[in-house]
Amino acid sequence: MIFRKPITFTPFELKFGYLNYGGKNYWYKAPFNKSVIKASDLPVLLDSTQYEFNIIDELKNRRGIFIELDIVRTNFPHLLINQNYIDLQLGIGLQYIDFGANPSLPSKEKDMEEWISQSSRGNYFFHPRSTGININSSLTWQFIQNNATYFYHSFGINSTSLYQSEGGEINLSGLGYTESFGLGSKYIFEEEKRNFDYTIGIELKWNRLYMNSINSSDTLSPIYGIDLRSSGLFLTTGIQFGGRHSDGDIAYSHMMNHNYISASESFEYFLAKEKNHGKRQKALEMLEYCQSKIPLQQLNIGIENLFLSDFNEAVKWFNKAEAEAQDELKQEVQLNRKIIAQALLDSVQTYRNKMSVAEAEELALIAKELSPNLKNSNYILAKTYIDKGNLNLSIGNLSEALKNYKEALQTDSSLEPLIILEYKKLANAFIKDAYHASLNNDLYLAINSLKSVIEINPRIENELYSYIIKLEDKLKNQIDIGNKQYLKDYIQQKKYPNNNLIKEISIGMSVDEIENIKGKPKYIDKNINANIQFEMWSFPEDSSLSRLYFKNNILIKIEK
Repeated sequence: MIFRKPITFTPFELKFGYLNYGGKNYWYKAPFNKSVIKASDLPVLLDSTQYEFNIIDELKNRRGIFIELDIVRTNFPHLLINQNYIDLQLGIGLQYIDFGANPSLPSKEKDMEEWISQSSRGNYFFHPRSTGININSSLTWQFIQNNATYFYHSFGINSTSLYQSEGGEINLSGLGYTESFGLGSKYIFEEEKRNFDYTIGIELKWNRLYMNSINSSDTLSPIYGIDLRSSGLFLTTGIQFGGRHSDGDIAYSHMMNHNYISASESFEYFLAKEKNHGKRQKALEMLEYCQSKIPLQQLNIGIENLFLSDFNEAVKWFNKAEAEAQDELKQEVQLNRKIIAQALLDSVQTYRNKMSVAEAEELALIAKELSPNLKNSNYILAKTYIDKGNLNLSIGNLSEALKNYKEALQTDSSLEPLIILEYKKLANAFIKDAYHASLNNDLYLAINSLKSVIEINPRIENELYSYIIKLEDKLKNQIDIGNKQYLKDYIQQKKYPNNNLIKEISIGMSVDEIENIKGKPKYIDKNINANIQFEMWSFPEDSSLSRLYFKNNILIKIEK
C-alpha cells in the first residue's frame, strides 16, 4: 500500500463494549484487571468525614457499558499536505457510559449520619452514569489493503450522575469531563460498486471520567466528586472513504512479481492521473527501474515460449528484447539467440528424416531469423528446400518443385552441383509430362511443361521453340471452338432456364461459375503470354475430372 489513497472521510463509526473501572493506578494494568481498590486510590472523591468506600471493592460492582458514536471525522490535514503515510482525522462524537451494577450505599451504623440512602422513590444505589459530547482525533496507518491500525484520542464534556434510586430518581449530578485513549485495528470490506467501504474491528480503550463538583445538598453524601479510570475492549463498525489501493499499488505488485511490462503500464497510468501525489517522485523512480528491466523480461518470455515450442512467438520477444536492451544485456540476448538457433539447426540436421519437410523448413527459417550469421544456417535451410522440391517432384507437382530448387540455389549457391542433378530429373519429368499432355490433347499443360524445361535449361530453347509454336496455334483453334460452344450453351440456358444440366461444368463458363460449382482447386498454375492469361486448375482427388483450362478467366477445356 505504498501508493494507497488516503482515508479522507469517516461519516460515522460506532463503538460499544464493556469496561471496568478503578482509581488512578488502574490504567497501569491490563484491561479487565481485578486489582483491589485501596483507600489511597479510590475512584470517588470523599470529604474529610470518610476515608473508605468498600461497596465497590468487588469487580462486579465496577463494571459498566460504553457506547460511542463518532461522526463526520475528516482528514483536514490532507487538504494542505498531500501525503499517504498516515491519516489524521478530526471529528466530533457522542458518548454514553453506564456503570449499572447498583451496589448499595454503605450501611454501617456508625456511617448512617453521613450516608443517606433513602429518597422519596426508594433507596439510593451507587450508579455512575455519564452522557456527553467530545472532539476526537485518530491517527491511522495502513500497511495492507484490507487492514488499518490506528491510535485514537477524544476529549469532551459530560453530564454525570452518581446516585439512582429504586424508582429512577437521580442525584449527585454535575458537569465533568471525559478523556479517552484507544488503540485499534479494523478490517476493511471493499465495495467495488460504491465509493466507500464498510469496516469492522476491535479497540482497546482507556477512559477517564472526572468531576470535581456536585449539585446536591451538603448532607446527602460525603462524595464531592469522582475520578474514574476505566479500560476495556470494544467492537467497532463504520463507513469510510479512501484507504484503497491505487494503480500505483497495482504497478508495485507487478514489479515485485517481476512483471515489469505490466508494472510500467500501470505506473504510467498512475502518474498521468495523480499529478500531485505525495509519492510521485518514488513512482517515477520505480517506473524508470521497471523500464530498464523490460528487455530482460522480454528475453525470459522468449525463452519460455521456446520451451513451449512456440518458436514464432519466441522470435518476436527476442527481437523486442534486443531492440530495447542496453549493451551488456544486448550481448546476452544475442548470445541466447545464437545458442538457440544452433540448437534448432542441429535438431533439423539430426532428425530431418523423422520430421516432415514443413516442420524442418519452419525450424530452419526460425533459426535463421534468430541468428542470420550462423555459418551452417543457409546450408541447412537450402537442404530443406531441396527436400521439399524432391517431395513435390515425387507427387508430380512439378511447378512447385522448380520453385523449391530455385529457393535452395538462392539460399546457398554452394549446393549448385546437387541442385543441377535435381534440375535434370525435373526437366525429364516436364518433358514426359509435355509428351503425355500432347497425346491427350492437353495443349495448355504441354506448353507450360516445355516452357518450364527451357527455364531449367535455356540452352535447348531453340530446339523446343518450334514445338511450342505449333502447340499454341493448335490451342488457339481449340479456344475458338470453345467460344462457339459457350455461345450455344448460353442460348440454350436462356431458352430453358430451369434445365438442371446447365448446373454441370461446361466449356465457356467463367472462373467464378466454376468455383461456385466445384470450389477452389488444390493447385492453380498460371501463365501470361502476349497479354493472354492462361490458368490450369488441378483436382488430383476428384474422380470425375482432373484438370480445367482457362483463357482470360473463361473455361476452354475439360480434362476428365
